[in-house]
Amino acid sequence: MTAMLIALPQGFNVSGVTLWGVRLAGALTARGHTVGLAVHAEPPAQNRLDFDLDSRVRLFDMRDLPPLASADGLLAPWIARYRDALHALAPASSEPVVFSPNLHGDCYGIGAAITQVEPDLVRLVGWQHSDIEYDARVLTHYAPVLGAFVAVSHQIELILRDRLAPRAADIEQIPYGVEVPPAPPPRTPIAGRPLRLLYTGRIEHEQKRVRAFIHLTDMLTQRGISHRLTLLGDGPASHEIDAACRSRPALRRCPPTSPAGVRQALAEHDAFILASRYEGLSVAMLEALAAGCVPIVTAVRSGAAQAIRDGRNGLLAQASPDDDDAATALALADAVERFLRADTQAMSRAAWSDATERFSIERHTDRVEALLERLVHAPPRSWPTMRPCAFSSTGGSGSGSVPVEAAERLRTLLGSLSGKTIALHGAGRHTIELASILAHAPANIVALTDDDPARHGQTCLGWPILAPAEVASAHVTDVIISSWMHHEAIWSRRDVYERRGVRLHRLYDPPDAARAATQP
Repeated sequence: MTAMLIALPQGFNVSGVTLWGVRLAGALTARGHTVGLAVHAEPPAQNRLDFDLDSRVRLFDMRDLPPLASADGLLAPWIARYRDALHALAPASSEPVVFSPNLHGDCYGIGAAITQVEPDLVRLVGWQHSDIEYDARVLTHYAPVLGAFVAVSHQIELILRDRLAPRAADIEQIPYGVEVPPAPPPRTPIAGRPLRLLYTGRIEHEQKRVRAFIHLTDMLTQRGISHRLTLLGDGPASHEIDAACRSRPALRRCPPTSPAGVRQALAEHDAFILASRYEGLSVAMLEALAAGCVPIVTAVRSGAAQAIRDGRNGLLAQASPDDDDAATALALADAVERFLRADTQAMSRAAWSDATERFSIERHTDRVEALLERLVHAPPRSWPTMRPCAFSSTGGSGSGSVPVEAAERLRTLLGSLSGKTIALHGAGRHTIELASILAHAPANIVALTDDDPARHGQTCLGWPILAPAEVASAHVTDVIISSWMHHEAIWSRRDVYERRGVRLHRLYDPPDAARAATQP
């Protein structure tokens, strides 16, 4: 039997990755494997998930340590604790411990550092949970030390095979698994009562686009569709949603509950609504399928079309990642009307049937067991000693988010804009790690811009964070792209600046951006 350590860098927060880790740990333990969870503190404004964990799962409490986001390239406090956890699990097996870092680049950096001193102790596996550039970049960056790469969807598998072609044999698609009841839950007819719609998950805008639900309930009301839309969860947008609920009787938010409570809520609702901009393979969507609560979800690039057969076991709303909240709500409202015209009982039965055949926790655990068996018999891999282990850095010296040449490129570009009033597009690691260059800029930096609505109105490095459309009000003449990972995506949306007479500047030219996307 094998031993495995699963890291949860966001603690037991209410998220699909947390549910995956907890479920997998319990399922593997029930089959005789030794499994530990390395649990960090939950992010601010997020409650701890209420769940029952198999008492045989080992918990390694990291909540007294600072958030990994504050590491700035210095991983020593975390390395010692993770090394202790691996040693605690190792005696249960004569084989190496399989370590799944998850979510945060520096969590992978911790594993990389341990392989430099004890390569025989551990085998690292990289799980890509979301269809975002950050996740793909982390796995590409740490490819030399990863024994296997797991894609949770077909789309993510294609991305990894493109990025990591020489490692194609080590890439595997393993969709998530959820508990599926032995029979389809009974459903009451919708006729003669309000339609019951449910969203479960984080209450936030950047990924989940929850503001669209406010528009959705307004549109359904305008169309004369009697309904009740329940949002079950918490997050940074909770107060905004609660305020909207006070003037909308059909909309309500309830605090997060246990997985059993979620299953009960799914059994009591007719359809599950998801407005996401991106996903990997939504665990909440799979839970809805299993409960026969018909998913009505945005047609995100990864996961949605893989799980949903449009019109058979669910409905796909044609909203793009760039659509605003109102446009997304319109697509969802149209899909809700399609649902009401369909045979909802047949769709519910088909949803349960597909979950049984394709997304059960038993099927998922079978696949993971086979992966673990291959990993523990693979040769050890060590992180190259000449490369920093950390994904983050400070001072612009180069990291997983910032190339080595970035500081000089930014210094030169700022010099060419001397006397201009400028903003930087990007309020993330790239900007923070280059703060020392920005502090001595000859240009007049007045703001940062960011695509994440949740950041608007905040500050970073003392500068206000604006929406890109607001730069003209700050009298900005020029904007610099301050991102390596998302450079080309930001450049492709430059019209938001140019139509306002603001010039957008590349920090990296196209060949550099292409190289960045494929660098191992």
